[in-house]
Amino acid sequence: FSRLLAEYLALACPSPFPVFDSGTLGGFARGDGHAVLVLPASLRSDRQTVKLRAFITGLGYAAYGWSLGVNMGPTARVLVGITERLAELSARHGAVSLVGFSMGGLFARLLSARFPARVRQVITVCSPIHQPASSVWVPLEPFLGFWPAVDLRALSAEIGAPPPVPSTCIYSRDDGIVRWAHCCDAGSSSGDNIEVSGPHVTMPHNPEVIRILVARLARRFGPA
Repeated sequence: FSRLLAEYLALACPSPFPVFDSGTLGGFARGDGHAVLVLPASLRSDRQTVKLRAFITGLGYAAYGWSLGVNMGPTARVLVGITERLAELSARHGAVSLVGFSMGGLFARLLSARFPARVRQVITVCSPIHQPASSVWVPLEPFLGFWPAVDLRALSAEIGAPPPVPSTCIYSRDDGIVRWAHCCDAGSSSGDNIEVSGPHVTMPHNPEVIRILVARLARRFGPA
């Protein structure tokens, strides 16, 4: 209960986003210009990641939102839309780094599993990549009716399989929305699990998360 309360308090008292001040750009490595697709959390949209994307772009990357409105889960429209968005960006820029928050991270993993040639790396932030339907602290049943045409078991298997591209899983033991252990990728030889502090809803502007994202985006993997 205390963790869930912390989530509500974090929503009521948002941070002033000090990490996104333009004066902090000099403390981070410059980007190489490759594309970064940022996928929002459940019931969130590109509005919640606009400061993060502007910050990443300011470092020298080409950061994009998903342009699909509010994340309502794996609807047919979303599954088609994220596929088309990745195809568009990879055709323009080459392999794309995927950054996903919460449910957005599940979509990032799905894209990396289905289109590895288009993906440079996948970074998930507090995303329950294992047993997603049973890893949240609030009931999912009221939402399942939104996705009647989707095979959730098959999607979960794709998301939970070791990704064919370099991966990073960021998790928090303070998470009051999802079970932190389900956000870790224990079975992947190409992935890393990194712990941060803070409630689930603060992740898009958590200074620890931002520093990790920038460091991960700066990694080199050879020709894209």
